[in-house]
Amino acid sequence: MTERTHARLDASTRRRFLGAVGAAGIAATVPTAAVGDDGSTSVVDDELDVGTDELQEALVVFETADDVDRLAELDLAEGFLGFDRLPIGYAQLTGDQLLTVAGWDEVRRVAPNRELECFNDDGRETTRASEVQDGEGLNSAYTGENVHVAVIDTGVDGAHPDLEDNLAANWQWVGNLEDEPDGVLWEDAEALNTDDNGHGTHCCGTVGGDGTESDGEYKGMAPEATLTSYSANVSLTLATVVSAYDHLIERKESGEADVQIVSNSYGLARSDDYDPWDPGNVATWYAFEAGILPVFAAGNDGPDRNTLNYYVRGPHVLGAAATDDEKAVVDFSSRGRGPDDDGETNADRELALENHVDLYRGVPAEELGPVGIYRNGVGAKGADVMSTLNPAHPLQAYDVDDEVYYGLLSGTSMACPGVAGCAALVADAYYENHGAHLRPVDLLATIEATAREDARDDYAAASIGAGFVDAHAAVERAEAGDVATLDEVELAPRGG
Repeated sequence: MTERTHARLDASTRRRFLGAVGAAGIAATVPTAAVGDDGSTSVVDDELDVGTDELQEALVVFETADDVDRLAELDLAEGFLGFDRLPIGYAQLTGDQLLTVAGWDEVRRVAPNRELECFNDDGRETTRASEVQDGEGLNSAYTGENVHVAVIDTGVDGAHPDLEDNLAANWQWVGNLEDEPDGVLWEDAEALNTDDNGHGTHCCGTVGGDGTESDGEYKGMAPEATLTSYSANVSLTLATVVSAYDHLIERKESGEADVQIVSNSYGLARSDDYDPWDPGNVATWYAFEAGILPVFAAGNDGPDRNTLNYYVRGPHVLGAAATDDEKAVVDFSSRGRGPDDDGETNADRELALENHVDLYRGVPAEELGPVGIYRNGVGAKGADVMSTLNPAHPLQAYDVDDEVYYGLLSGTSMACPGVAGCAALVADAYYENHGAHLRPVDLLATIEATAREDARDDYAAASIGAGFVDAHAAVERAEAGDVATLDEVELAPRGG
């Protein structure tokens, strides 16, 4: 029997979980001034047309989740969608309605429902995850058994031999935002194949495949981690991603699924400065507050600078660049900004995160410094990664190999679950020895602080941030309770 979940529009059912980045809690509202890093005060995104009578799909970011019900004042023919935890509403609006909504004091940003792009032997040896799994030089071996990782992607083959034992939930998007915005959004498809092309199945295997069909040769980074998949199918949009985040946060807060890490191998190739009111950035920030570390692919638009995935620019997000077997950053891996590039070029995560916290506590944006970062986090293998695929998945044809249940794919999409899986090993080691889960900020800092900046002489902060991920070094610190802080992070040279 499948499990179903509904979007609940009754404001009385909504509540916010007050997370804490530091010792003090963060205010449970989106900040009160819609001012970006560039000083912009525009509430309506430029991609929306305020001069048309045609309906446009829009996501409206409010101050609080309760404020979303103001959309009922518009008497919308198609209704609207409000979420359980996020202060975001989805609706189809005309130009006049866009202007009306933008004029409400509670509204912080109105954005289009953008189409998102997937960023298309394994990396266990290069990241030293294999040493962690074997317990070399450690007090114990770690395989992720105490950690739960969510993967938001194209779906998963729920019956894949490497994944079926670790897959706790296989959520498939079944919502119809145009016709039934208040209906069922997610359904647990259990052992069905919810993946249209294999991208999500490949990513799930890199995180937590157990290697059953290869006698362990192609197992993932954390082969005993619990997995949850969110399938938005191949038509990945901002609305479905926001809904997936709302769903996983709600399940964590209700005690149904204690996710610690979420892997995201998709995004936007935009050169804009970071906008803390973008619906996707609001969703990842709320997840971070709730105890979930978002890991995102850097993007596949390198080697030029200022091509970094829009969602990697949040100070609470760990970005993953792609390398080859020799740990060299591959040409397709997107780069951040150097000190001579146009726009905000901050690379200091600690500074940006402090400003981000203050912004959400209500400090006016004009009194703060940068809230975004414009560099990658760490690197991991993303070229020719062998991982799980269904024999019938279209991506099986990407490269010729003799494996029935596996396939080779390249992209920062492949590096991202590699980093997420390494993070699961670090989280597992800490929990096993100290009986509690690491806060996202501590997990992120420990991974960056132990990354190998000296792995190659040609590294640069824009391309690989703190360096190549070193799961063993990070696990050693977690095992000993020697959690890193952000001020310990040393970046590769600026530029490049």
